Formats: sequence, structure tokens, C-alpha cells
Amino acid sequence: MTKTELRVQMIAHRRSMDAEHKRLWDRQIFQRAHKDRRFQLAPRIHVYLSAPDEIETWPFIEYAWGTGKEVVVPRVITGNERTLEHVVLTRQTPLAPGPFGIREPARSETEGVVPSENFTEHDVVLVPLLAFERNGHRLGYGKGFYDTFLRNCRAVRIGLAYEFQRATHLPVEEHDVALDRVATNERWYEVG
Repeated sequence: MTKTELRVQMIAHRRSMDAEHKRLWDRQIFQRAHKDRRFQLAPRIHVYLSAPDEIETWPFIEYAWGTGKEVVVPRVITGNERTLEHVVLTRQTPLAPGPFGIREPARSETEGVVPSENFTEHDVVLVPLLAFERNGHRLGYGKGFYDTFLRNCRAVRIGLAYEFQRATHLPVEEHDVALDRVATNERWYEVG
């Protein structure tokens, strides 16, 4: 199966989930992932703002704020480059739909931008994905934003996924960056 075919299949599967299962599984993933020692000790977390059919990430944000962590979220830089800007999120940060319709800090927010290289091995990045393998390889949305970011930072990379997103084999390219761990509604997948 090609990456494109697998993306279409996984997006369709996510969109077909009933709301009750989604809420339950999202809660299970949050309970598993936020209790991870690396997440607990991280002074800073980078977390994506979820689209409606993705795993809900607001519980991670609220928990991080409640425990004094700095929360950073991505903002897409439009243009030819596949890059993200990383903006500190506070309760006062205005959000607006970005180029792909996903909420992100409004363009007027220029303060609190964190360079990729400032994320250290003590920080945690929660990474969106469409599919993953036990060895940490992931299938993203095909734009390359996260691969570029993850290649330039040293943070612990944790994928959030539903168990049905586990694949037995993914086509891997040289530019793909593997995850350190994946938390699903059923278990942890530890790499290495």
C-alpha cells in the first residue's frame, strides 16, 4: 500500500469513529501519555492543536498549564518551505484557523516564538500521525512539517495514536524522523 492510500484509509477510519468511542479512547490516551515520566519532568511541551477527528490535545495543554510547564504549539509558515513556527501558548493567546483550517496562534502573535533548536532532551513533543510502526516510524500528513521540525530539535518525541493506526509496514524515506514512543488507547510502544 502506498503512503497516499494508507493516508486515505486512516483518515476515513478516524472519521468513521463514533463519538462515544472517540471520547473514551482520547481519555485513555491522555491518561497513559501524561503520566509518562518524561512528560511529567518536562519543563516545556510542544503539542499540536487537534483537528476534530484527531486525538483531543486540550487535556494535555490544561494539565501542562496546571503543573507550570511552558506550552508551545505550531503555526504553519506559508510559502515554499515546509516549516513550522513554534509559539508559546497562554490562556490569553488568540487562536485563528491556519492555512489547513486547524486552529493556531493568530498571525498577530509574534512574541514567544521558540526556535526548533531550543527544544532540548528535557522537553517533550507530542506528534500527530496517521499511522505508525512498532519501531517508531510514523506516517504523517505528507507535508513534511514535523519531519523538518523533529530533525532540528532534541526533544523526546511521543506519538499519540489510536490502536487501529498501528501498521505492520510503512514505506520509510530518508527524510522521515522516527518517534521515541507511541501512546495508544491500549498500550505504550517503546522504541529502542
